[in-house]
Amino acid sequence: MKDWVVHPVKEPSVITHTAGIVRLENGLIRREIETRGCKTVSFLNVQTETELITKPHSGFQLSAGGQLYDADDFVFSALRLVPCEERVPFRRAATMTYTGPYPPPGKAVELCYTGKELPLSLTVRYEMYDGMPVLMKRITAKNLSKEAIIIDNIAVDVMCVTQNRDMLFIDSDYDSTTQFLGLELAKYAKNYARYRYDILEVAPLYRMNVTLAPGEEAASICAYELLFTAAYYEHRLIEVKEMYRRIAPWCTDQVLFFHLIANSSRAIRKAVDQCAEVGLEMVIQSFGSGVNMESDSARYLRRIKKAYDYGHEKGIRMGAYTLAYVKNYRPVKGDEALNHDGSHICRCLATDWSRQYMRNVLRFIDQTGADAVEIDGPYGMLLCAGGKTHCHEDFTDSQYHQWKGAVVDWYRELKQRGIYINAPDWHFLNGSNRCGVGYEEIAFSEKRLEQLITSRIYYYKGTFDKNPSQGWGFLPLNVYHGGGKEAMFFPTDKNAFAFDWALAQITASGVWPTIRGKRVYDSQTGKKIFQKWVAIFQKYRQVLNGITVHFMPPRIDPEKPDRTTCIDAIMNQLPYGPVRGFVMFFNQTDSDRTEDITLPVYYTGLTGLSTPPAPFENTKNCDVSYPLYGEEIAPLVIKARDGSKRTFITDEKVVDRPIPPLQNAEPTQHTICVSQEDNAPVSYRIDTNGNITMQIALPAMSYRWYVLRAPEIGRKDI
Repeated sequence: MKDWVVHPVKEPSVITHTAGIVRLENGLIRREIETRGCKTVSFLNVQTETELITKPHSGFQLSAGGQLYDADDFVFSALRLVPCEERVPFRRAATMTYTGPYPPPGKAVELCYTGKELPLSLTVRYEMYDGMPVLMKRITAKNLSKEAIIIDNIAVDVMCVTQNRDMLFIDSDYDSTTQFLGLELAKYAKNYARYRYDILEVAPLYRMNVTLAPGEEAASICAYELLFTAAYYEHRLIEVKEMYRRIAPWCTDQVLFFHLIANSSRAIRKAVDQCAEVGLEMVIQSFGSGVNMESDSARYLRRIKKAYDYGHEKGIRMGAYTLAYVKNYRPVKGDEALNHDGSHICRCLATDWSRQYMRNVLRFIDQTGADAVEIDGPYGMLLCAGGKTHCHEDFTDSQYHQWKGAVVDWYRELKQRGIYINAPDWHFLNGSNRCGVGYEEIAFSEKRLEQLITSRIYYYKGTFDKNPSQGWGFLPLNVYHGGGKEAMFFPTDKNAFAFDWALAQITASGVWPTIRGKRVYDSQTGKKIFQKWVAIFQKYRQVLNGITVHFMPPRIDPEKPDRTTCIDAIMNQLPYGPVRGFVMFFNQTDSDRTEDITLPVYYTGLTGLSTPPAPFENTKNCDVSYPLYGEEIAPLVIKARDGSKRTFITDEKVVDRPIPPLQNAEPTQHTICVSQEDNAPVSYRIDTNGNITMQIALPAMSYRWYVLRAPEIGRKDI
């Protein structure tokens, strides 16, 4: 068995049809479907020889007009071999780190069915992708009658699975979160997948309630099904993240942006000039900037276009912030815009107002030439009771209609325009580029050195389930919410130490933050620090957006929260290319420290191992304590705390199999070159656990970074 993430599987996908059985296989997984009843008779992880299917079961369900139909109520009529389709239109950017083809290479088949009694035709599409254990399924229903038909819901996949459930990861475009901790289906997939006893059902949690006019079509949600090869939590999430790189490559666009809190033409041009000088690649007019993406003023839009044109002349992508969805903030304009769920004050995104709002934002983009939009929202899968101008009936169909209008349809319009989308919800499979890495905004009103530690904790936690480019952090150049001079990083002449450290750990993590201010730099000192780290980030961008390997988490000192208790590290690796790893060590303590470090290097692809060794004990997200600062209440009032006292919490413990202690290791013939700041490489022997041992000496309050490369021929040092 070989790990497909590190060792490419070159066997192509194949689809065959014999005696009423359709077989899809690619050397990693195999699925067999009986055309009668669209029943999955086998879903096998070929490498681990793990079978999921307990017994065949009708492969989909559809509810129409209040009556439930399963696949046995439809007659199989045809089979078509078709290409894999481009689900999300997008334009490639030079700042993307994944350059593979989209759609992913593979094979697709459509099974066609006609209702025995219900005048509907169904097209069931399966896509299997080369080199990854992933299959996509989607159903399209078409009204064949002369009367309207109401589609209540569609279960896109139904399978009988009693054992090996933990080997199956179900993803869907019908999702909205910011972070999922753990791989328990009932938690991460609650809106789109569930087990009913031994039956797995992939369908919206509530009803779709879609009216089909004669000849009209409606598509189900998409199901992406990944069969894990790896055994442990982190390794499994690495497989999930690799899937995202390939099926949603736009989320690898690691553009370096600046959040500008100004709206005058002069301020925009100044920010553009400064970004060009330090190497930043995008300006987003932030919340609080005064930018209005809903404006219909021709004069205003011409002014913004002129400023954005100036940015384009300098090679800078330009964008702006818009408030699509608010929670607990007052006032919300117009009662009929409210999301009446009884507990939140927010806008419903399935209303006449929301449709006009989205058209307004598209108008701003079309008339100004914007390249990016930061959407505060658009949708957290809330429910709404409805009202006279709402485009849904009640609670039960509000989730689907808000998602369909504010995510699927709107995002498609945005991506067709080549727009980069920053949005706080998990809509990567519909075209979003980045969401929050996971943090508490109030943390950035604390002292700078405390922000450094909590940011490293957020980077550590947030990169279990996200590639670095899928998350953003935060860095307040000016005051944000509060905290005064001790919380902001300007003036950089005075705060050069903290500013340099902040950009160092941003670079090491690959998680580019919302660097928010009225200007990019305020001094030559700040400019030089910016230039240094932006150049390093751009040079190593590909590996910095690679596979995050967690092995030395930051440990905050509860008695002194601007210090840690030990050395911590951030490391990213890739199993290909000239640079195989980038690691930075931090000593945010008050004492010099020298340690022998065991460095895991499996994901560099240089160990000779075919599968990942057991991860390090106590390195999962649940093991890290971090401060709980408080909460925001409307309108952005921060609850008082008792002096400098902090409440420290840890995340809920994730489900993972017990991690055995490291075995006694022997050196192998495999080597790797490690060089401090990519100079004077030293060759290390890799041991049978896929690790190397290196000594790190760090003075108090310091960091140090290293680059990992393939061995130099003939070099033997350690």
